[in-house]
Amino acid sequence: MNGRWTRVQFPAAPRKTAGQPVDFYRMTCRQHFGQHIIDRVASIRTRYRGNGSPYFSVLYRLDGKQTSLSVNDQQEAEYACELINRVGPARALEILKVSAAPRTKLTVESWIRHHIDHLTGVDKRTIEDYDRYLRNDIGPHLGPIPLDDLTRDDIALWVSGMEDDLSPKTIANKHGFLSGALASAVTAGRLKANPAAGVRLPQSHAQEMVFLTREQFAELNDKVSESWQPFTEFLVASGCRLSEATALRPDDVDQNAGTVRIWQSWRRGGGGYRLAPPKTARSKRTINVGKGTLEKLNYSGEWLFTNSGRGRRAEGGPVRPPNFRANVWWPAVEKAELPRNPRIHDLRHTCASWMILAGVPLPVVQRHLGHESITTTVDLYGHIDRTSAQAAADAIANMLTAE
Repeated sequence: MNGRWTRVQFPAAPRKTAGQPVDFYRMTCRQHFGQHIIDRVASIRTRYRGNGSPYFSVLYRLDGKQTSLSVNDQQEAEYACELINRVGPARALEILKVSAAPRTKLTVESWIRHHIDHLTGVDKRTIEDYDRYLRNDIGPHLGPIPLDDLTRDDIALWVSGMEDDLSPKTIANKHGFLSGALASAVTAGRLKANPAAGVRLPQSHAQEMVFLTREQFAELNDKVSESWQPFTEFLVASGCRLSEATALRPDDVDQNAGTVRIWQSWRRGGGGYRLAPPKTARSKRTINVGKGTLEKLNYSGEWLFTNSGRGRRAEGGPVRPPNFRANVWWPAVEKAELPRNPRIHDLRHTCASWMILAGVPLPVVQRHLGHESITTTVDLYGHIDRTSAQAAADAIANMLTAE
């Protein structure tokens, strides 16, 4: 168990048998579910005063002991019950003590819904991701908390609860979205400070890049099916992202000039694949590719690169990454028996390394790859640029030895 933030499907409760003592039954439930789960099951009971007027008791367990709180309004009771079941009784009581009228206060879920609905300049796929973050991750755990009662501890526990099931990168994406939404609340005067700022996230252990030598790429490409070899050669020659290369049309290539115009890419969402702008503004670019590589391509169809037409897919449809990986790429990697197994994206890294080793300046590499910032290029590939490092060392040496 990850604590109170873990999503739980409750198993069936043990049945109380006739004549079984209540205390013994409760002990059996604790053994069956665990005490922290029992504490989070709140319920509402309607009671009546001596004059006949109703009030509502919210029943819950705190530290293993049955207790309750009473309110006059049914909506308030439902809110308290929901809060206890979502964030646990201890935190719920903290919130309820400072919330005189909790149903009238802006909640975390309401603010984030407002934030998503008023975003501009964001593509449909990103909005779908944000909706999913709110629905599946933020809403169930932090949603009912009044916005101005949200604490850094709440967010830290939320992050901690995701660590067993999600990758550090995914957690960072979800935390980043939440932090951005809370930052907008600060700007709007709804919060004094952003409680998500500075919350420590799990460390990401990114897969190490594979840089192929010329000989290793030749060996690998030789194991690729012959009909696909022009495609893999184009990937390493252009440094394109797979989603960019598969979105190219024949008229995006100028064979005489030896250039390729990259202006769209495939995105995958709930409704399948759709065309969208590339990853960043600088990803829209025109690059030079060797004419020898471009001469090997087929310009007769709607798409520059098409699938083989086998199976359920019609001849001439665009390449889909999952099928290409499973049917073409990984079988070739297995046959090549290289020292390390490269991903398709490592052809992009290989392209960058070949340019840098040939003395191409990093700003030119940046523009070719479509990096938004030169910082990205330096961080990823700066260690390869020994030419610049040696030039810097030679400059200092010349200064020291000059007469």
